[in-house]
This record gives sequence, C-alpha cells and structure tokens, in this order.
Amino acid sequence: MLIASVPAVIGFLAARSLARTRLFLRYGFLRALLAPYGRVQIVIPSLEVAEFAFTSDGCQLSSRGPKNVLFVPMAEARAIAELTDLLRKVNRKATIELVVAGAQDPRMPTFSIGGPGVNSYSGGVLEAVFPDFAIEYPDEVRARWGGMTFEALYNPAGELIRDHGFLFVTRTPRHAPCVVLCGVFAFGSAMAVEALTAASRSSPLAALFRSGEKGFAAVEGRVIGLDTVDVTVEVCRILPAPRSDVPAGFRGEVSTGRPEP
Repeated sequence: MLIASVPAVIGFLAARSLARTRLFLRYGFLRALLAPYGRVQIVIPSLEVAEFAFTSDGCQLSSRGPKNVLFVPMAEARAIAELTDLLRKVNRKATIELVVAGAQDPRMPTFSIGGPGVNSYSGGVLEAVFPDFAIEYPDEVRARWGGMTFEALYNPAGELIRDHGFLFVTRTPRHAPCVVLCGVFAFGSAMAVEALTAASRSSPLAALFRSGEKGFAAVEGRVIGLDTVDVTVEVCRILPAPRSDVPAGFRGEVSTGRPEP
C-alpha cells in the first residue's frame, strides 16, 4: 500500500510545484518589485464617525467606539482583503502590515487604498506626483486626468451601476515602491485591485510595473448590487520621469523610527 501511494504523492507534489511556478511567472512583475523587501504596508482608508446609532431591545441608542475601531467603505474593505491575499501569494515570507495614513513608513513598499476623500496618504501622493488628476466627487460623480473624463453612472433608483478605478505607480520619498489604488467611488478601488489581480505577465499593467517608471492606469466596470463585474483596463500609461519628481516633503513622509528593510 505504501509503495502504491508513492506515485500519488509524487503527482501531488509535482502539481503543487507546477502551480507555484505558474503563479510566480504570472506575477513576476510584482515579485521583482517587492523582492528586496521583507515587509509591505497597506495604507487603509477610513471614515471619521464620531458617533453612530443602533437599536437594542427596541431602543434607539448611540455609541462612541474606540479610536482604533475604524469605519471603512465595504467595497474598499474587500479590496484590502483581496490585495493582502495577492501579496501573500506573491511572497509568502513577506509581512503584510495594515496602517493608517500618517503611520506609514516611507522606506517600505506602500499600497494605498482609497482616494483623497477617505485616505489622506493617497491624497498627498496624488497632489504631489499626479497633480493633473482630480476626483470631482461630491460636486460631480467623475474623475479627470489630462483630457480624459471618467464618469460614474447611476440607475433611476439612485444606485451606482458603473464606476472607474485608478492605479498610480510611483515611489515614496525614500524610493520604495508606492502604488495608489482608488476610484470615483469605493467600488472603483475594488476594481483597481481586481484588475491588478487579474493582470497577466504580458498585460499592459505588468509592463507598467516592470518599466520602473511612474505610471497611471484606469479601469472601468459594472456594479450589480454589491458586486463588481466586467472590469476592464481603459488606459495604461507609462510616464517616464526622473525619480527626483517625487517631492521629499509630500504628505506621505512620516518617520516611524523603524529599521531599514
């Protein structure tokens, strides 16, 4: 029986090895970007909710939660989970840290989820490095970059049915990789992460990451209820520029006293 099980074990191990090889090949652009680092940070969005109402035993009550219990848009919480899973697949030995804006370390690779309305770190990066980009919500439901407009759509019931997501690739002031993933609304942030997860090694997104330059990508997709579908890359641009174009004093640089990776 033991001898008979050997081929099955060998086949299982070979299948796992093949799956890992395929995974490494597919996400080689991310592995190369993060390989020099043992830790990666995700800057999470949050909404300031000082007090919220709830019902208990038929009574309407209000509560003030602890300061470290954060309120995050549901779609962006899903994006954080999906991005964390992707980064762990790419490098199982790396430590993934979730931090709030103002607590990030510019010496570490940084992925920032959510736009300026919910994440001041993202706002600082966009303002300093991508000043031509603007999200016009809440005055409008659209974003602009260069001569392009990315407009979200509602149905007659007031539900969002189409959103746009954006990926911005640059460096922190300490020259670590920095990627901002946001949207017109929170669903757009989820779409940006979904597009990154779906990228193949021959995709424009992979080429952008491999270039070593800063860049911009826009994606769009449909929203059905609480889900996103048909996410596609609309625009993917490499924006060659010297690394000195990252101002040393932009709002993302906060010293935390952590050791160099």
